Amino acid sequence: MIRRRSSTTGLVGIDMGACGVKLLQLREQGKRLSVIGAARIDLSPEHSGESRQMHSFADQLHTVMTSGMFLGRKCVVTLPRDDVRVQAVRLPSMCEDELAQATAWEAAQRFGIERDKLSCDYVRTGMLGSNQEGREEVLLVGAQTELIKERLEPILQAGFRPVAVDTGFAALTRGFSRRNRRENDRDSVRAILDVGYSGSVITIIRGDQVAFSKSIDICGAMFNQVIAEHLQIETQAAAELRAARIADASNRLEAQESDGNRTLDPATDRAIYEAIRPLIGKLVKEVVLCLRYYGVTFRGRPPETIILTGGDALEPHLAELVEHSCKSQTAFDDSFGTMAALHSQIELKLHRDPGPAGCWALAAGLSMRNLCVASQSAHPVEHSEEQAA
Repeated sequence: MIRRRSSTTGLVGIDMGACGVKLLQLREQGKRLSVIGAARIDLSPEHSGESRQMHSFADQLHTVMTSGMFLGRKCVVTLPRDDVRVQAVRLPSMCEDELAQATAWEAAQRFGIERDKLSCDYVRTGMLGSNQEGREEVLLVGAQTELIKERLEPILQAGFRPVAVDTGFAALTRGFSRRNRRENDRDSVRAILDVGYSGSVITIIRGDQVAFSKSIDICGAMFNQVIAEHLQIETQAAAELRAARIADASNRLEAQESDGNRTLDPATDRAIYEAIRPLIGKLVKEVVLCLRYYGVTFRGRPPETIILTGGDALEPHLAELVEHSCKSQTAFDDSFGTMAALHSQIELKLHRDPGPAGCWALAAGLSMRNLCVASQSAHPVEHSEEQAA
């Protein structure tokens, strides 16, 4: 068998979020990562499906691609959260070919999508239920084929060549497990809580392998809505207030200070927290239930660390509530400071504030896809260059 060498130049990672698209390409030199190119294209969540906005998006992507910022046209794409369905099921242990067939029909039934209209794949978690002899837990991942084509169309029009559609939790696992791929690292259990504008995801990983993943409906958009209702202001104004709070938290984290110059006055800050505290409580409760399910069902060790990432993970007081309720320490990066090291480089490429480092963790994981030795933690939907064309 011929061993394929990992490239030192990553693919272009394209993170398609609800509020915009982030593009990031990394290079690996030794054990260090550097940024080749970074771009951010803002889109309106309310008009994300309109043809005019999609045409503008294709034009902006083409400008980015031809600017010389990125090397090559090959890219890996992740879809918006609402486009992808993920569900854990227990199936009899079987070979890969049989499991592929079984999960395809299982996903069609679970997701309520006709088999010939569904693109799906699966993730073996390696977890065996304590009372389920001969059965294993498998994550089903699926999306409507037509919807995937629609999302990829402007990317293809711009001249990029998608080689895979990846899942968000797999990309984050790859990004935060770059140095946890040895067999001894299977005993290293961590959790990743990704809090975004349109949803949240809790993922438990052992070494570099996904052991559990579940979507949670609570998200940044809901925070904005309850703040707007509580303060009787427009939703956009509420979003700007929250953005200021998160920017404060990001600046304090970067400076490693417990306090600092705040954009908001203390009274407004308290009012915002009072408005969103019930939602944060529900989010933390969901995380606790997921950790309890993992520990009881699979007799797994509790996570050593819970990594908070995503555009809304720096919401003040979230980390301390997670630590208190889950009895685990929290962090905003891996133990090697991967995203912190990349953050300043991304800012130089963008020539503007890139936002919190966690906003770019997913795009970074996508770009690392061909920098990592083929992992067993994910089976993203593959697209050959001929199919993409």
